[in-house]
Amino acid sequence: MNSDKDARPRVVTAAYLLWLIAAVLLVFVALITLTVPVDQLRTSLADEGNTPAQIDSYLGTIRLLGAGCGLLGIVLGFLAGPVRAGHARMRAVSVLLSSVTVLLLLVVVFVFGLFSELLAVALVLIAACVVIYRPSATPWFAHD
Repeated sequence: MNSDKDARPRVVTAAYLLWLIAAVLLVFVALITLTVPVDQLRTSLADEGNTPAQIDSYLGTIRLLGAGCGLLGIVLGFLAGPVRAGHARMRAVSVLLSSVTVLLLLVVVFVFGLFSELLAVALVLIAACVVIYRPSATPWFAHD
């Protein structure tokens, strides 16, 4: 059993779990957007009066969003492990990547008007970034 001095702080475990939840949600968004039935969506968009070029652009945007979410989710998921182990550099990299991901998700939601559900992922990432820099987590990363 670890002594209290060597025990992992709860905030580190909480941040790890938040990053894993965000990673799973991002991969889930990727799976949904990359496997959406295009024929039904194309018909629905055509019925709304969109041109074929607009429909192709929209579907391409959805596919690109899905691929990006999948890639970000996988990378964030893999970076969470070294952060939990106490690597300070990986903590900084994870927070930086999470911040970039949050900005991209906010752009997707507010500028393009797509997938307002992504705000939940952004909130989880923000919470992970805040929790990992709590004062009680600092000693866990001091050895790096």
